[in-house]
Amino acid sequence: MRQFNHAGQSAVPERLRSEIFRGADAVAEGLISATRLRREYRRVLHGIYVPFGVRVDHGVRTLAGLLCLPPGTVLTAHSSAWWYGLEYAETSAPVMAILPAGDHRGGPRGVKVFRGHLDSADVTVVDGIRVTSPVRTAWDAATLTDPASALAITDGLLRRNLMTPGQLRLVAEERSGTWGVCRARKVFDLADGLSESPAESWTRWLLHESCIPPAVLQFEVLDERQHLLARVDFGWPDQKVALEYDGAHHDEPLQQVKDQRRDAALTKMGWTVIHMTASDLRDPSRVLHALRQALVR
Repeated sequence: MRQFNHAGQSAVPERLRSEIFRGADAVAEGLISATRLRREYRRVLHGIYVPFGVRVDHGVRTLAGLLCLPPGTVLTAHSSAWWYGLEYAETSAPVMAILPAGDHRGGPRGVKVFRGHLDSADVTVVDGIRVTSPVRTAWDAATLTDPASALAITDGLLRRNLMTPGQLRLVAEERSGTWGVCRARKVFDLADGLSESPAESWTRWLLHESCIPPAVLQFEVLDERQHLLARVDFGWPDQKVALEYDGAHHDEPLQQVKDQRRDAALTKMGWTVIHMTASDLRDPSRVLHALRQALVR
């Protein structure tokens, strides 16, 4: 049972202050009336509630999903990745779960249920939650979700040393000829634990799909004395082109000053520096045009 720090609401029945619970069970046990349930608690999924004030993220939604599904359910793809510390899924993302092949029960709205065989090596327990192994998580992400998101998850699992590129190659070989293997190989071939954020992974997928030549990730640029001048997110050293993904912290005044000084130093060394933000992932035309121009000089 997931515990929440919510002791300040003395009007809430003690047993319901710190738990995610089935509303019907709480009403049947006389812990709360149906009217109070609707008024004083927040619904996570159909029939599943938490106290108001609890932040509902994808992790909470996975717990709600498990309360709706039979014992033995295993989380997978971005839902299992969340429990490995890769909290990339949006709150609105569906909970992804696997049931045994013969179990035909479905899940509520907001839960995607898949059925199939899981070997013992495919399942592990994290914080008391049954989740797919890192390799199976990457496989299911690559075959069941969009490739950019799958790449971010696969990169993150590699970066945390929860699996190796060799394990990815092996599972792709073992599943040769099966459904989804082409999708998985495409993601696995591009995966790289050097990606430091999901946004960098999404950017790399964009560059790949746009036929931009592969970049060197986290490329270190040295000055004339061979001292580290900068480490750029994406580097094309032969053309002296750098692409930087600027997250929200780059909007801070002090960081902007640092960025400007570094860009000036790189420019002095003959580098072209291109910056992109989240808006460029939605409409990448500007960045792609600038990159193509810079790379052919």
